Amino acid sequence: MKRKTWMISALMYAMVFMACFGVLHVLKTLMEPSGPVSVESRESGGPEGTREAKTGEEWEEPAGPALATDSQAQEPQDEVIRQEGYKEWKKKFPGMWTPPQAPEEPYIPPRLILATDLHYQSALAGDGGEAFRLFVERSDGKVVQYLPELLEAFLDEVIEERPSALVLSGDITMNGERLNHEELAARLKRVQDAGIQVLVIPGNHDINNHDASVYYGARKEPAPYIDGPEFHDIYHEYGYDQALSRDDSSLSYVYALDDRNWLLMLDSCQYEPDNKVEGRLKDSTMAWADEQLARAKEEGVFVIPIAHHNLLAQSRMYTTQCAMDNNKEVISLLQKYELPLFFSGHLHVQRIRKHKSEPGVPEGNYGIQEIVTDALSIPPCQYGEVLWEEDGSISYATRAVDVSAWAQKNGSTNPDLLDFEDWSYRYIQKLISDQIRGVVKNLGADVEHSMAATYAGVYIDYYAGREIDVKGIKSTKGYRFWERNMPDSYLIRELDAMIADSDRDNNYFLLPEEEGWITGD
Repeated sequence: MKRKTWMISALMYAMVFMACFGVLHVLKTLMEPSGPVSVESRESGGPEGTREAKTGEEWEEPAGPALATDSQAQEPQDEVIRQEGYKEWKKKFPGMWTPPQAPEEPYIPPRLILATDLHYQSALAGDGGEAFRLFVERSDGKVVQYLPELLEAFLDEVIEERPSALVLSGDITMNGERLNHEELAARLKRVQDAGIQVLVIPGNHDINNHDASVYYGARKEPAPYIDGPEFHDIYHEYGYDQALSRDDSSLSYVYALDDRNWLLMLDSCQYEPDNKVEGRLKDSTMAWADEQLARAKEEGVFVIPIAHHNLLAQSRMYTTQCAMDNNKEVISLLQKYELPLFFSGHLHVQRIRKHKSEPGVPEGNYGIQEIVTDALSIPPCQYGEVLWEEDGSISYATRAVDVSAWAQKNGSTNPDLLDFEDWSYRYIQKLISDQIRGVVKNLGADVEHSMAATYAGVYIDYYAGREIDVKGIKSTKGYRFWERNMPDSYLIRELDAMIADSDRDNNYFLLPEEEGWITGD
């Protein structure tokens, strides 16, 4: 009986076990995927790389360190199917956080302040005595006694305006005196310290000038002057140290305003072995300049050349010693690269003129434009501002130094400085009138005064680059006195030359977009 009970119990356990096994088999079948599944390695950079499932193909297992036995190779291998697991972490969500990137800086075109013919003279170079007064009376209108104050007012304006660079294009001292050079360089330091690059080149007055003098009492005495290497030593931090390229045979250099714009600073002076008024570019300097312009053209860089001496014959009054002796060769070089602008000084007259290869050439034809900025040292004591406009055009305009505002700001009590515009006009009018009256004599005080006043008025407007009313001037009593009393005088020829040159205003210029600094494809 006990045996029968045990057999029934065993049978029942067997049936329960088989039922459980069947349930598990059904559940396994229901949960299995219908096809092969790709298997990825955990590290894509591992030695086995990433495996990819290919439809209708089997993976080719890489050789491992242990080889299968023959029996193992012959046995059929069951296909192993593995679940891939959770993959949602691999999804990318657009618009979510990305690492911060520095914003691209918008391009800011450069801006220049350009001054020339400062003819700086230290207050220590004269004592205001007889010799100094005579020197002033024989000048062409420089405000000699206030040159230090004028310079300080000018530098204050430069620092306030914050241009890309301040360019001083020669004749930066009175007559090349070492004293004046060293003091000027020291005064320029504060502009450089304000983060504004100062760029200098010499003028014909600055190097090996045997007229270098100081004025004490009744005596004009020779003063130490400097040579070319000494000019570099004094001013090396004002352009030469920062030069992209330097000419080995002169004080010329290239300065990069930015990646798109260069200044070709040309030393046009002749001072070896002796100083000359006339300007000329050496053959070696021309070859160097040609190399720099070719490089700029290759790199798509816009270039503005600057020199002290003039490129073109700009004046009917001053017909010699102004344009460079080899200006035709220089024009040819610059126009070879289709440069649109050239800046200079030297003339002391504000002028703008376009080169024409021959008379009658249409105004719209290409020709390099020269802008001559008048002397900062002569009323109206103005300088030029050059703006690269965003549309590709370039503008130039003059601005007079506001000495009166500077004097008031600095607490000056000097009435000449506090009303500098009026004082400087009266100063130069009297100076030129007195010089003319030294030549025009024995005509009576009223006639002489009228003639001198007419000449002085034209002279002031001519130097300032203003348009002169031809009919209005020629109808004045003073001009008619010139025609009646001195028709063959060189002075009336000068008067007529200044009037003829002043048929338009020369204080503003706009280089249009199509000729400007943005080059097309």
